[in-house]
Amino acid sequence: TLRCLQTVDEEKINYELAEALVRYIADELEEGAILVFLPGMAEIRTLYDMLAADPRAHARCGAAEGEAEPEKFLLIPLHSTLSKEEQHLTFSKPPPGVRKVVLSTNIAETSITIDDVVYVVDCGRAKENRYDPATRMASLEVAWISRASARQRRGRAGRVREGYCFHLFSSEKEAELADFTQAEILRVPLEQLCLQIKALRLGDVIPFLQKALEPPSNTAIQLALAALQELSAVDEAGELTPLGHHVAELPVDARIGK
Repeated sequence: TLRCLQTVDEEKINYELAEALVRYIADELEEGAILVFLPGMAEIRTLYDMLAADPRAHARCGAAEGEAEPEKFLLIPLHSTLSKEEQHLTFSKPPPGVRKVVLSTNIAETSITIDDVVYVVDCGRAKENRYDPATRMASLEVAWISRASARQRRGRAGRVREGYCFHLFSSEKEAELADFTQAEILRVPLEQLCLQIKALRLGDVIPFLQKALEPPSNTAIQLALAALQELSAVDEAGELTPLGHHVAELPVDARIGK
């Protein structure tokens, strides 16, 4: 563990430290499930494989046949692409002496409550949609969470008894975090939202969106309307074309819908 801390780069996820901490909790602390927050499926798989490398580890699909050593972990990945049946495994109770370890995205911040979690390990990251209206490029990026999200994650520990949370970042980094996560309306393409507003006959797009708690800039809205006009989804007056009516009914980006 000391070796993990000697060359800490907080801009990278320290998998060795996370692994060492999970093993320490499993070996030294009282019983209770461990919830580890990671940004996405790739990061979950990396830590999953590191923990599963222990010959006593018990992966979600079960231990190897004929295994002599007692099982140590019940490893459960948790993310939004899992089926309901797979997500249901999150609530399963491990056998005596086996430590349940849930490796989760931020889906476990608010959407799912795991009652037997006593320990939370928080890497301080999440994947967020990002959109540049100037280049019209959207991307899914790993970003630091807000202090509000850090508090929410901390609250996942000890729902039924005293819990513990380990944040894998310094107090200096915590002080740099934003107070709250930026509203999604400021981070995503606005074209489909503009189409919905027009389809529902809610009035002009710009005045309507300016009523939002955290409204997007007029420039971002105007760029979205210009993009829709290029797609022939709205006319020069900003009204829906026949194509625009069809695209507005599709639950996909306007460019894909066309």
